Amino acid sequence: MKKRTIIIAALLFIAVFYFTYTGKAYQLKDVIKVDQANVTRIEIDTDEGKRVIDDKKKTKEIVRSLSQLEVKKSKELDPKFDQAYWVKIVENGKDAYGLTIYDNDYIKAFNFKDKKQATYTIVKDQKVDVKRLFSTK
Repeated sequence: MKKRTIIIAALLFIAVFYFTYTGKAYQLKDVIKVDQANVTRIEIDTDEGKRVIDDKKKTKEIVRSLSQLEVKKSKELDPKFDQAYWVKIVENGKDAYGLTIYDNDYIKAFNFKDKKQATYTIVKDQKVDVKRLFSTK
């Protein structure tokens, strides 16, 4: 009887931990560690063409906007999308992160240093206007 109670308690603990962890939302700045002061360039590639931003003010604005997004860890391997943005963040002349933003729904983040990738779902009420943010104006 004691063994059964311990097993049930352990399973309950694992279930609570799992649902707590998978439901937790993070700000993107907690997931990708970018120092705004060290960002020297941002490269944005879309179906419409490629754009390189090296203006310090604009790079800070983009990093700040992206870092405030709330995201949740996702198990989606191949998100369905209509529009994708490929964003490379360069710090001090070295590739730091590669982000793929799918239709304001998902973000895939690749850390060039660690060679690790993760997919995140953008929390529904935390939409960013990527077209405006990455506009050429």
